[in-house]
Amino acid sequence: MHCYRHESPTGDVLIVQPPARTADPPRPVLAALAGVRCGVSPVVAGLSQAPRAVRLASAAAGASRAGAGPRRLEDAWLDVFVAGSRELAAELAHQVLGPLSALGEAEGERLLETVRTHLAGSGSVADTATALYCHRNTVQHRFARFRELTGRDVRVPEDAAVVALALRAADALS
Repeated sequence: MHCYRHESPTGDVLIVQPPARTADPPRPVLAALAGVRCGVSPVVAGLSQAPRAVRLASAAAGASRAGAGPRRLEDAWLDVFVAGSRELAAELAHQVLGPLSALGEAEGERLLETVRTHLAGSGSVADTATALYCHRNTVQHRFARFRELTGRDVRVPEDAAVVALALRAADALS
C-alpha cells in the first residue's frame, strides 16, 4: 500500500493507493485516522480521478464534526448537502420546522421525537410505536398533527426526504 500526503490551504490530503483493486478503503488506514476529522471518498480507478476523489472527501470532511473520525461520503449525503449552503439550510429548517415553534415545548419535542424515530427506523408506523413505547394510533395522531402544522407527511417519501434534510439542517445550525 502506498500513501501520498499533500498539504493544501484547506488542510492535508492523504491519498492511499491499496495494493489491489478494492471497493473499500483499507481498514488499517481508517483505524489510524480514528478521532481525526476527515472525509473518505469512494475508491476511484486511476490517478486521473484523484482530484474528484479529493473534492468528494473534502465535502464529507466539511460535513463532519471535529474529532468524529473518518466520514465516508456515502454515510454523509444529507450533511454534505446541508453544509453546502448554510443560508439554504437555515431557510429549509425555518420553512419546514418553523411552524412547530407555535407549539408548547413539550408537544413540539414529542412530535419531533416521533418524526425522528420514524425517519431513522424502517418507516413502519408499528415499528415507530414500538420504539416509542406507545400505541400505533398515537403515532398516527402525531403524524397528522405534524402534517397539519408543516404541510409535510413523513409517510410520503418526498416529504420524508425534505423533513429529514430540514432536521439535519436544524441540527447543523444549532
